[in-house]
Order: sequence, then C-alpha cells, then structure tokens
Amino acid sequence: MVSDDTAAGIASAPEKETAVTPTKWLKAKAPRLTGSTSADAALASIILLGVEHLRGNEACVLNRSHVEGVHQMRVAVRRLRSCLSLFREFMPPPQHDHLNGELKWLIGQLGPARDWDVFVDDILTPVRKQIPTEARLVELAQRVDERRDEAYTQAQRALADHRYLGLVMLLDAWANGRRWRDYLPAATASALQRPAVQLANRMLHDHYQQVMLAGADFADLEPEARHSLRIEIKKLRYASEFFASLYLRRKVVPFMAMLKELQDDLGAGNDVEVARSLLRKVTRPLAGREKTRLAFAAGLVVGWHSHVTGVREARLLTAWEHFIARPPFWTPPAPEAPEATDAAAAATATETDATNREHANGEDEAATLMPAEAAIKATI
Repeated sequence: MVSDDTAAGIASAPEKETAVTPTKWLKAKAPRLTGSTSADAALASIILLGVEHLRGNEACVLNRSHVEGVHQMRVAVRRLRSCLSLFREFMPPPQHDHLNGELKWLIGQLGPARDWDVFVDDILTPVRKQIPTEARLVELAQRVDERRDEAYTQAQRALADHRYLGLVMLLDAWANGRRWRDYLPAATASALQRPAVQLANRMLHDHYQQVMLAGADFADLEPEARHSLRIEIKKLRYASEFFASLYLRRKVVPFMAMLKELQDDLGAGNDVEVARSLLRKVTRPLAGREKTRLAFAAGLVVGWHSHVTGVREARLLTAWEHFIARPPFWTPPAPEAPEATDAAAAATATETDATNREHANGEDEAATLMPAEAAIKATI
C-alpha cells in the first residue's frame, strides 16, 4: 500500500479534458528533451505524454469510431510499461509494481478487441478478397464479428470502470509530483538529477545488447523465440523514441526505421500464430455441419497465409542483416572499473538498508499498494 504522504501526493490529479473528437485517434508524441534535461524531468515527461496518449484515444474506443483507437491505447499502455521498466531502478518497488500491475490489467482488457481487429483486417480480409465467392468464409466472418463485438464491449466496460479512471489519475499525479523520489537512497535520487543523455546511453546500450542476445542464430529461431525477440525490439524502439531528441536526427531516423521494419515483419508471423488460436475459439464450440463448414474456412485462412510465409521469411532475414550491420546512434557507456563498481554497489546497499530501517516503523502498508481508486479516495 502507498504510504499516507505518497497517497496524498498522488490523489490531487485533476481529470484532464481531451479535445479529441469521437472520430479521431491520437498517436504518441515523443518527449522534447535537451542536453540539459535531467533524467528526472525526462521520466516525468514520458509518463505524462503516455497519459495524454491514453486519454486521447478513449472516445474513439468508446464510440468504436476507428480500429486505430484501441490499437493506440494498447501502444500507450505498452509505452508506459516500457518506461516503468526502463527507469525501474529509480522507483520504490511498491510504486513500480502497483502501476505496472494496473497497466497489465488494462492491456488485458483491450487485447481481445485488438486481436480480432487484426484478424479481420490482416488475416481474414485478404483471403476473402482472393476467394470472394466462398460462402464458408462469409459464415466465418459472421462468427468472427460476434466475437469482435464481445471483445469491444469488454474494452468499453473497462474504460468506464473506476479502476481505469483511478489509474489515469494516479499516473498523472505520480508524474507531476515526481513521487518516485519517495524513499529512494540519496545516491539513487542524485543520479536522477544528472543529464538524461548519460542514462540514455546506458539504457539504450543495455536494450540493444538484449536484442542482439535474443537474435543470436536468427535464422534458426523457433516461433516462441522470435516472439521474444520481437518484444525486445519493441522495448528498444520505445526507448529510442523516448530519447530520440537527444541525438542527431540523421542517425536516429534510419535506425528507428530498421527497428520498425523488423518489428512489423516479426509481428506478421506472430499475427498468424494468434489467428490459429482465435480460429480455434470460433470453431471449438460448434458441432455438426456448421463446425465442418467453418473448420474448412479456417483451413483456407491458415493455408493461404502459410503460402506467403516463404516470401516474408526472406525479407525478414535481409532486414535482420541490415540491422546488425548498422551502428547504433548513441554513445556506448565506458565500462566501469571492477573496484569502482563494487564500491558503488556496497555504498548503495548500505544506504538502502538505512533508508528501509528509517521507514520501517508505521510503513508496513508500503509493502502492498492499495487499488488506485482507494488510494485516491483515502485522501479526499
């Protein structure tokens, strides 16, 4: 549970108005950072822009005006979770874990609607265009639309839930109040005041190394391993977008384009795997002749996409080779001497222990965070 003073700090966020009309959707905005921007200010900017991105697509989802609405909301949640992961060392664990858990809940509520949107637009529709007279594909589309409607109802109910509003208010006030500073050891808090570019170099380098590790023996990776690689690429892409304004545009843009190409190509393969699962959900409850007809239609869909896998694979291998051949746009951090690293770690550990002891009395609630709505109501 958040401590009383933390709850007080995060309870005062006003509900922000959004000028986005029901028919519009909003893309993410990149933070405008400079060489003098502190890591602390960068973190606040990333979180607040994430909240703006999230709220800017609410009306589109609630009115089901465009499929991009739910997609952009999911992107906003992913970017926020990526930011929490990126700056995790600078956040009290209870704060991080609660916010990350609430964002995970939200993306789970939005996920089915997005999955069915992708299935209809990218999986089913191309096959129907190739075989427009196949009646069984029409029947399949009708069943899919029913599932899609159910998924959108789930997403819309989530956005009308107090839990969602509480999360948005919590994030807004948490960032405006810089409440991640609560209970941080002095050395850690001090690091947040350094120029963001210093941390950016290390963070980007660490994510890049994770991508290279996940992509080792790329051509031989199984689908599950490729999915893991795609996740690492997505994390690096988000981190690159967060810090892009700190680097030369002519170096950033080509690198980002390669990341997007890889993410999209790997995503296409993952979409087919997700489609198999969705098709099973449609056909499993059926029986008799209807089950036979829709199972045939499902086979047509999977078979058609399996046919284009070879072309996609060749393009993907080429994209990966181009990516690993291109140098990153950031400056890799210089390795620390082992003695300095050990001394810094020992000092941080000692200070963390002292801080924990200082706040131990009366702070048992900090171990588990209350739901966002309750945290807000507790101090109104």
